[in-house]
Amino acid sequence: MFDIINNILQDLFKPKNIEYNNIAFVYSHKYNLELGGHVFPAIKYEQLYNLISMDEEMLNLEFLHPEPAEKIDLELVHTKDYLEDLFSLKITNSTKNSELPLNNSILETFLYGVGGTLLATELTENYDFVYNIGGGYHHSYADHAEGFCYLNDVAVAIKKYQKKYNNKKILIIDLDVHQGNGNSKIFNKDENVFTFSMHQESIYPKKELSTLDIGLRDSCSDSEYLRILTESLKQIESQFKPDLIYYLAGADPYEDDRLGSLKITKYGLIERDKKVKDFAIKNNSKVVVLTAGGYARNTSDTVLIHFNTARVFHRK
Repeated sequence: MFDIINNILQDLFKPKNIEYNNIAFVYSHKYNLELGGHVFPAIKYEQLYNLISMDEEMLNLEFLHPEPAEKIDLELVHTKDYLEDLFSLKITNSTKNSELPLNNSILETFLYGVGGTLLATELTENYDFVYNIGGGYHHSYADHAEGFCYLNDVAVAIKKYQKKYNNKKILIIDLDVHQGNGNSKIFNKDENVFTFSMHQESIYPKKELSTLDIGLRDSCSDSEYLRILTESLKQIESQFKPDLIYYLAGADPYEDDRLGSLKITKYGLIERDKKVKDFAIKNNSKVVVLTAGGYARNTSDTVLIHFNTARVFHRK
């Protein structure tokens, strides 16, 4: 499989004389779950980690390992009643809509995922880009779970960051195929957080109001997608100067995703990542990159898309 992937990447990335960006990776083996035939490919994290660590350009990079998030940090976003239900592993009105099982292993995975985004945020003190090979749980609300998301890692990380830097401007660029409804709701009254979600309009979830929402038509193509993204980033730049960006680099806009019906190719998603990176560099913004969603019929496609994101942010 790796020979095929490397051949593809040699065609996609040229020239070969390359300089590298200041980047760190965050990963824990606790991110991985065995969910059987569930549509959520929780094994993608380990596969992505293995692919990056075996890549000839990135094999010498250090992977930093997070600790699980603590309740004191979770309480910056989530209500105490919801956390009590969650930590008691109770199926209640607040926990039942995750569409995932609720057990100690699942809870531990989410605690480490939030911990990974907290660590990635801390590492932006020393790195331009930090890629958490996990996270992006953007459907979780303060008081309930939704859409494979029990905890909201980005929201918790932002709230903790704001305690340290109360005047910093933070931009969420959510390019998952599904709207980041949890983040949009949590930050809808925070003028220092700009929520940008570009998603397929006709599918889950029920939409919240983001600072900027772009609802894409079904079967949106590469050219249309990239044109709209370019226009949207220009609009954001005209009104908001971020110090820190959280980039939810979902693999699910891909043309062969099971939960979306956009028609974005792997090449189109590489160009998407480049546009986000160029925007960050132009605006002198640090970036936390998160994998978010991805449900391709062939899981190796999802992993390759996330891997391409790593290469885009690793290369100058």
